Amino acid sequence: MSEIDNPITDDTHWADDIITDDTPEAHAEALKGFETQKDLNNAFLGGLDRNWREDFAGDDDKFKSQLERYNTPADLGKAFREQRSTISSGAFKQAPGPDATDEDVAAYREANGIPAEAGGYLENLPEGLVLGEEDKEIFSDFAGAMHEMNVDPTVMHKAVEWYNGFAEREQDALAEMDHTQHTETVDELRNEWGTDYRANINLVGSHIETQFGKESADALLNARGPDGRAIMNIPGVLQGFMTAARAINPVAQLAPKTDRTAVETLDEEIAGIEKVMRENRTEYNKDEKMQARYRELLQIRIDHEARKSA
Repeated sequence: MSEIDNPITDDTHWADDIITDDTPEAHAEALKGFETQKDLNNAFLGGLDRNWREDFAGDDDKFKSQLERYNTPADLGKAFREQRSTISSGAFKQAPGPDATDEDVAAYREANGIPAEAGGYLENLPEGLVLGEEDKEIFSDFAGAMHEMNVDPTVMHKAVEWYNGFAEREQDALAEMDHTQHTETVDELRNEWGTDYRANINLVGSHIETQFGKESADALLNARGPDGRAIMNIPGVLQGFMTAARAINPVAQLAPKTDRTAVETLDEEIAGIEKVMRENRTEYNKDEKMQARYRELLQIRIDHEARKSA
């Protein structure tokens, strides 16, 4: 009768069936650490559920957040190998530290295509990139700061490109604002001055140039307020200059006729209205605009005479 294995006294392990002569000793010991194959399966499945990033990062939440970029440990390993390969190839060079010698800095700049002097950033700009004279002053200072940091020339060129686009957009926005505000100012003053609008505008222009001189007048005419609005697009400013111009030279508001001075034009217009008053009083009494104009002309004459005798 053959000997039958006694399951109660049998001291064989379930892992003996899968352990071979080629199985590493450490693996064999690990397998025998599980009492049953079911225990091994549970441990394996539990490992799948575990977040591998926690094993790598521990309590370092910042590092754990960085690991979120990778889907699997294999992806992380691949990224690590690529980085090591880049460093080993010499493509990545450590920037000079605060203790670097002038020779070290020069060698680093030469190896990385960084100009020896800050001005080199603004030379050989890519096609289409142009800096005006005023902009060159700004970027010369900016280039100096970038050169201290050994910034790659492509970064500098990108900054120039961005600035040019920004400046163009600002100019377009300013032109549109000027146009809108000029229209608003004209509408407001036409409504207030009526038919005298053109004469008053000419009076203001003549007054400014006479009082300030051409160069200063140009500066004033192109000046802007704190909010960017052109000074001459502010109705109150134009009204103020018009009032000052009339006070200084009351007859200047009258557009002289051909071969007539402003005073002669004033006297001639007053005489014409007074003729109507004498010859057709009824017409004058019905014409309120003529009456208002007559009063205005008389006031101009009074102001002019007072100005002469002052």
